[in-house]
Amino acid sequence: MTPPPGVAQYTPAQAAGMLARSFVLQPVQIGMAPEQKVHTDDPAGTAPYRRTWVGIPVWLWVDNPTESTWGPISRTATYGGVTVTGTASVQSLAYTSGDGQTIGCASGGTPFDAVAMANKPAVDSPTCGFRYQKQSDGGTFTVTATSTWSVEWTGGGDSGRIQLPSTSSSTQVRVGELQSVNVTTDGDTFGG
Repeated sequence: MTPPPGVAQYTPAQAAGMLARSFVLQPVQIGMAPEQKVHTDDPAGTAPYRRTWVGIPVWLWVDNPTESTWGPISRTATYGGVTVTGTASVQSLAYTSGDGQTIGCASGGTPFDAVAMANKPAVDSPTCGFRYQKQSDGGTFTVTATSTWSVEWTGGGDSGRIQLPSTSSSTQVRVGELQSVNVTTDGDTFGG
């Protein structure tokens, strides 16, 4: 389609850039075990929150992924006389734990199945997770998920990739530390 007189024709890359700006991207919803809940040892009226302990596996996954939070999103449009088709998708997903760890996840992660894992030893996620190495000193750590997006495009006899702005979301988690005392059968403790 030729643009009307007085309207400049776009190059394929310019048309692809216009198409890329039309995508509406949203941050992922963080799926996480520990789940957000009111714990049995909390006083009545306590708001739900996430709580875990040093050394316990934390599982991460993309909860309820949609086209706009994970992709792919495909669109075709004509700009300045050039028709382009583009597909936006998450190229990488990284979590920061709040205690200095960064965890790259190659996939959307594996959701934690509380029913299947009931009464079993704690195990690491097979795809995306970590363990806290220190407690949050009465406060919380912020877990942040950052998705890096790009658009693969073709049109006007050309093709390419356009990097898009990243999206981020976060959640809070309290991390405690469990203490144990080793006791012999006669009641003596082991010194250290």
